[in-house]
Amino acid sequence: MSDYQALILSERQLPGPVSDTEPETALAAIEADRSRIVQCSPVRRLQQKTQVFPLDVKASVRSRLTHSLEVKETGRQLALKVLAKMELEVDKEAFVSLVEMACLLHDVGNPPFGHFGEVVMIDWLGTRLPALFKQAVGKGSRQWPMLMADLQQFEGNAQSLRLLHSLQGLNLTLSQLAALQKYVRGAYQRKTGGRWQQKPGHFFSERSLVQQIRTRFPTTTRGRYPLAFLMEAADDMAYGVADLEDAVDRGVLSLAELELALLNEANDYLKNCWQQAKVGEPGFFSRFRQAINDDLLILVSEQYLFHHQAILEGSHDGALLSVDQEPAQALQWLKDFAHRRVFNRREVEALELSGFAALKGILEAFSPLLALPEREFTSLESRQDAKGLVLRRLYHRLPPRHLAAYRRDSRSAAFFENEQEREWYFRVRLLLDFVSGMTDTYVLEEYRLLCGFQG
Repeated sequence: MSDYQALILSERQLPGPVSDTEPETALAAIEADRSRIVQCSPVRRLQQKTQVFPLDVKASVRSRLTHSLEVKETGRQLALKVLAKMELEVDKEAFVSLVEMACLLHDVGNPPFGHFGEVVMIDWLGTRLPALFKQAVGKGSRQWPMLMADLQQFEGNAQSLRLLHSLQGLNLTLSQLAALQKYVRGAYQRKTGGRWQQKPGHFFSERSLVQQIRTRFPTTTRGRYPLAFLMEAADDMAYGVADLEDAVDRGVLSLAELELALLNEANDYLKNCWQQAKVGEPGFFSRFRQAINDDLLILVSEQYLFHHQAILEGSHDGALLSVDQEPAQALQWLKDFAHRRVFNRREVEALELSGFAALKGILEAFSPLLALPEREFTSLESRQDAKGLVLRRLYHRLPPRHLAAYRRDSRSAAFFENEQEREWYFRVRLLLDFVSGMTDTYVLEEYRLLCGFQG
């Protein structure tokens, strides 16, 4: 059996219906995953989460969905490049599909307003959760500091795993879920060093799932599932030029401004790509992006195969684009320039400030639900006093799917030592699932409603 035969499997956490026919092949299972993924609501919601300019209604500016489609196509091209030179036996269709679907799903757990939204949520959680826990539960057990640390972190990649598995119940193959994980550390675990420890890759609520993934793919205990490297590289390649193209299209950056900086600061390789693409002529950005991507496809595929054995063993700790070669350096310059000259623009920051106020406002408006003892929270439907009526209406705004997951997990989730703490943990997750799943526009609508500004 080759390494990839052990990595590309039909196994899921929950077994499917027993069939009298032949067992499901890995390819058939992964093809079934594609259908579930493409039709799931988290992917559809990406169309109303913008990539660079929150709340932008201009059709030509990328949404998270159009960005993810571009990442998916780049991932497909990378997978085909790697397969063309790979000597090991591998199911090529399944290999390509795993990479493509990991690319399509890589942003589904991101909250409204992207990474800025993550920072807002983390700040609120760090400030407010300790006092709310004290009101609702009181003194914590010996396990509670670990659980509190888990709740006070929020990371889009970890939320993606929770969203797809625990909330949507897609029951994807373990191979597909493993390909989606960029980081190996749980939010409840301390950093122990290593590149894939930087951020949490899963929450305590998905611990049993991750244990099953690691049992099936032992190298993911310390390193990434191999195909996650291709998903990450595809993401980096897709937004490197695209963010600047959107900024020019949106009018917050001129081509002349970009050209001046590039010709003065960038390496000779990037300058040559710029000049060869014939700036100012129709289709310039498309030619510019393609010229760089053609070279990056070769570079990334070569790096994957050069480090192949270490990647398969889970010991490779560098991104495929973290190399001292001109195309990778050019891409990094473009990303750095976007952060310096686009993301810090007054217009972008003004939109993010709107998101800051709305996100914090919603979290604070729903926080009284977290201050209630368990018995009061679960009996809200029967309360008739004024405060109870308000809290009940807040409770009714929580999605039925998320409430069902809360009821299930707060009663029976494994690894919790205290029942009260388990209930409150999943009550916080309920609120975070609700808020993080909102689109940019839905956040503002909900905030206006809560402030009394909506008819």
